[in-house]
Amino acid sequence: MVVIFHRGSKIFARHLYLTIGDWAIIIFSQLAAVFIRLGWVTGAEYLGQHWGSLVAAVAIYFVVFYAGGMYEPPSRSRRLDFDFLPLIVTVVATGITGLLLYARPQMTLGRGIWGISSLLILCLAYASRRFFLALVRKGFFLRPALLICDHPDRASDLLKLLENNPASLYQVAGLVTCGVAPMTSGVGGLPVLGRTEDLGELVEAHNASAILLAVSPMRSHELLPHLRPLRYAGVEIMDFISLSEELAGEIPLAHINDEWLMTAALNSSVVRIRKVKRAMDVFVSLIGLIPGIPLILLSGLLIRLTSPGPIIYRQRREGLGGRPYVLFKLRTMRTDAEAGGAVWSRAADSRVTRVGYYLRKWRIDELPQLFNVIRGEMSLVGPRPERPEFTEKLAAFIPFYNERNLVQPGITGWAQINYPYAASMEAAARKLQFDLFYIKNMSFWMDMAILLRTFKTIIVGLRHEGDVSFMPVEDHFDVLLESVEPATKPPAPGTGGDP
Repeated sequence: MVVIFHRGSKIFARHLYLTIGDWAIIIFSQLAAVFIRLGWVTGAEYLGQHWGSLVAAVAIYFVVFYAGGMYEPPSRSRRLDFDFLPLIVTVVATGITGLLLYARPQMTLGRGIWGISSLLILCLAYASRRFFLALVRKGFFLRPALLICDHPDRASDLLKLLENNPASLYQVAGLVTCGVAPMTSGVGGLPVLGRTEDLGELVEAHNASAILLAVSPMRSHELLPHLRPLRYAGVEIMDFISLSEELAGEIPLAHINDEWLMTAALNSSVVRIRKVKRAMDVFVSLIGLIPGIPLILLSGLLIRLTSPGPIIYRQRREGLGGRPYVLFKLRTMRTDAEAGGAVWSRAADSRVTRVGYYLRKWRIDELPQLFNVIRGEMSLVGPRPERPEFTEKLAAFIPFYNERNLVQPGITGWAQINYPYAASMEAAARKLQFDLFYIKNMSFWMDMAILLRTFKTIIVGLRHEGDVSFMPVEDHFDVLLESVEPATKPPAPGTGGDP
């Protein structure tokens, strides 16, 4: 199997437009806020005295913009997310800037400048992205590409991936066929341009800057002599897995095997960043407990006053290497929630208490997990920890499911912010694809980006148009287990009360 990995970062016209545009917007907004608030003469003097703070504010905004996903192309399912992104990220950046530069006894910069610049950045960043989408519709930023395929179904799958990610900016000119029985008819309205023997001439004729591969693993070996010269000439080569990573941030399970996973492990940075990740986990958790402990105490008081039973709910979960540990959460359900056995939460679950509803909505019930992080049982960022009762069943039907135990589970994660709700076994497999992407690409900056985007997810929520009902896969787990093995039911956990 040929494994194609990206090495280094690629800079496209799209990235340059958005990046340079945001730099210009942030700098212009800061300068304009000073002159609007103070006038030309006083404003010029002010800039000379406070230029260092203004530069720091610009840097904070840009770092938050980058970590918040402002430069990721929107997929069809995340178009609403793309529209709201400037609002959410600007609010987060404004809050961080205010905490670091403005909310001190001796104000480094004025509140008026802070407010005006934030409003300008919000409006201009939103307008910039709307203008970007208009340019894309006019044909700007597109990358001419050829699609090599050996079967119509594989070509259709790749074209569907491009269709679901309309801002991918690949413009496929046509199909190049390979194999013993070449395709004679087009797919998805694309014509057949020729065979792989004519690949060099076709690339030159269509000015293609990328080649997309939709071929079987066995066929990909035959293509290498034709692809190597083009790669050295600067043509980008993307297989289905690499394209899924770039456009959707996930790794398709149907296209990988143990060889691919081993190669991914050799290229992963997991081993190198573990110590840095652990230091960040402890530091952020200790900082988070400063406001977290008062919230836990207040929430505990409300739980005690409105519902009989313990305040802290304990549940066994699987951690690193599949080792079980006890996870802590604030109790949000009645104590008899699992009197009849392990039953997972459902939409509008009657077992959730009145206080528990709001604790869940704002993720306050997750705060005690910071103690799990300090104890080394969890990380801030990682795959969602699963209950041991269900892991065996999931692993039996989802290939490579246990790969997620190769890293510590997290309070939040790449899968949680991209696909937090799952309503079927297929949806659980989809979340695993995001987990595998995280394990392969995890880094300090990726963790920071996930933490920042978690705030956005909490504020706006995240739904998917294709979901029939928005509830976790565990909500339907009893039905799944009955359909697979009617005689076997998961044992009831010993703690009960808050699945």
